[in-house]
Amino acid sequence: TYTLSGFIIDNESGESLIGATVIIEGTTIGAITNSYGFYSITLPKNSYAVLFSYISYKSKKIEIELNHNIELFQKLESNNAILKEVTISYDEDIELLEKSQMSKVNLKPQDLNNMPEFAGETGLIKSLQTLPGIKTHSDGSSFFYARGGNKDQNLVLIDDAPVFNHAHLFGYYSAINPETAQDIKIYTGDMPVNQGDRISSVIDIHTKQGNINHFEAYGMINPLIYSLSTEGPLKKGKSSYYLSFRHSNFKWLYKKINPNLNLYLYDINSKINFRLNKNNRIYFTFYTGKDNMSVENQAESGGINWDNRATSFRWNHIFNKKLFLNSILYSSLYNYYLVMGKTIWNSEIQNSGIKFDFTWYLSPKNTSRFGYNLSLHRFNPGNLSFDDATVFFATVPPNQSSKNVFYFNNEYQISDKISLNLGLRLPIWTNIGNSTIYLFDENYQVEDTLVIESKKGYKTFVNFDPRMSFKYKLNNTSSLKLSYGIYHQYLQMLTNSISPFSSFEVWLPSGTNIKPQGASQLAFGFNKLWKNSGIQVTSELYYKKMTNQIDYEPHANLMLNPLIEGELRFGKAKSYGIEIMLKKSQGVFTGWISYTYSRSLKQINGLNNDNEFPAFYDRPHDFSIYLSYQITERTNISCNWIYYTGSAITTPISYYEYNGYNVPLYGDKNNDRLPDYHRLDLAVNVRLNKKPQRFQHSISLGIYNLYNRENPISINFNKVKTKNGQYVVPANLYGTHDIISSQKYLLGIMPSITYKFNI
Repeated sequence: TYTLSGFIIDNESGESLIGATVIIEGTTIGAITNSYGFYSITLPKNSYAVLFSYISYKSKKIEIELNHNIELFQKLESNNAILKEVTISYDEDIELLEKSQMSKVNLKPQDLNNMPEFAGETGLIKSLQTLPGIKTHSDGSSFFYARGGNKDQNLVLIDDAPVFNHAHLFGYYSAINPETAQDIKIYTGDMPVNQGDRISSVIDIHTKQGNINHFEAYGMINPLIYSLSTEGPLKKGKSSYYLSFRHSNFKWLYKKINPNLNLYLYDINSKINFRLNKNNRIYFTFYTGKDNMSVENQAESGGINWDNRATSFRWNHIFNKKLFLNSILYSSLYNYYLVMGKTIWNSEIQNSGIKFDFTWYLSPKNTSRFGYNLSLHRFNPGNLSFDDATVFFATVPPNQSSKNVFYFNNEYQISDKISLNLGLRLPIWTNIGNSTIYLFDENYQVEDTLVIESKKGYKTFVNFDPRMSFKYKLNNTSSLKLSYGIYHQYLQMLTNSISPFSSFEVWLPSGTNIKPQGASQLAFGFNKLWKNSGIQVTSELYYKKMTNQIDYEPHANLMLNPLIEGELRFGKAKSYGIEIMLKKSQGVFTGWISYTYSRSLKQINGLNNDNEFPAFYDRPHDFSIYLSYQITERTNISCNWIYYTGSAITTPISYYEYNGYNVPLYGDKNNDRLPDYHRLDLAVNVRLNKKPQRFQHSISLGIYNLYNRENPISINFNKVKTKNGQYVVPANLYGTHDIISSQKYLLGIMPSITYKFNI
């Protein structure tokens, strides 16, 4: 046998094509390029016709005589005819029908280009609303929940570096700008053994590498935000760069009403890469983003701000035709500040690590993946800094931890119909001093205090996380899949607010008082593909059990509390559901329809009389439609309709009078729901150039919430309506006001206009 290997790249820009397909004509043998465009197939000595294909590119067939190992660097040319039809998926035969991988969605930036935009910009998290298995918080929030898990159970990676807060402006904008992405993979189950320790989902984003052949520039502007990106060669054919900058433009909205307000957001993405030789390539990625909302004048100053940073240094090395190494050195930082004059409250999490990820292409039917990851974590759960040395507040003890992970995975195609994927992830988590640990009794009162010396390990967790997936191919157009996995999570974000306006976040590690969160998930799927029409149906049924789930003592104090772990309550949870998606990906009329029925239920010791209750994000019905129609070569119209059951909330079951107050009496936790959420978005995209040329520009007109639906984010019962129509909190002990409910909603109808260009 001999090996055919190499990279598939864009003929124009030189960027690697992620997820391109390589098919041996006349057989079911094929491969998909990895996250760096590399492929490898080992075959018996013979003559072969090899087909190379990728979304929106012209397919190419190469005849080869395989009588020795061959390196084939294949360039594919963009197909403008396909682009006119707005094709939004690539050759999915191998991924959908041949691979055992399930619970995965691939997104390309072009998938999002024609979607109706929020305030003139496509946001990654907002776009996830239309996909089955993922639920967002509400308008004005980037929180999302995957298959019944909490918001901190989702891992977002930018070139393998984690981002701990993916929200701008309390969630109105996503910190992840899809324009900077080359490839986005979303896993809501069957998560790869080499990626992260979260129990609900992984969003793996690979950013653009930069055009290695010539300079390009892109930009967009609308009344609220603007961005500019450039890319080009550092040394033509050898190295390139990509740089993107985005900044808000809000000042005109508030400068007359509140000239002392300073409100802004920005982010910067950059990447450089060098092709050292045919076997070695290095990349450096940098991301930073910041939000600020403050008031500054002579009388007072204060506000909040937060920032993210993520960097990664990557080395790709090909040992031989079958063994590929991706090694990464990465770091992340997230800070949250509450500023009150010269007093600053700061919460912080730092993460750095090194990872060696090997892929071994044993044969077309057998691929192994194995590696090692070492990461270090530092936590500041929130402390104050003062100018006045006489002021004293108790210090919340900082924490340090390390994690060693060993993993192995093998995917084997047993026959033309059956393939099996087996994997094991072995994480070893260790807490490290110096720190102060408080031990609590059964009533959550401190019974002992431990002082841990510097660099001394004091608590270790070792877990075995097996993964398994199985595929049975019914015929050339349909397959059945089954997967099971065990997952553990060692980081938890503490916040007892369900408000979309809160970015207050305290991160804590698993340790003496907090056991690692665990989950086991079983999923069954059916896939059907109609190749000629580009229509596919995917459906999955899942059941997930979660352990060591966190909730809070009523009125928990999470700020400046050294005993913060005593405010936590622990229990278990379960979620189950069915997800169905119908997608059309060819022709001038494209889009998808998705429906999810799911439940997410918790049982927390000490809460709700130890009875089971629905989680806040338990929304049984979730339905969405996205449609796109290419009216002419230059004009596209699209719409997006979303409906889901209202969030679970707790409301009073009755009232009693005490000292002139109507006092609410509460029953079961989350016994009620907000009104159902639904809205319709519409967008028209027009290319201003009559003919395609080097300089392209377009204009997008959008309407968010077309029929002006008022979707409440909260309901209040502690307010009364005065004679002049205002709502106030009752203050008269002898008054006899009637308590009435009031609702808050964020957004009504919202038009937008955006201009885009590229050179």
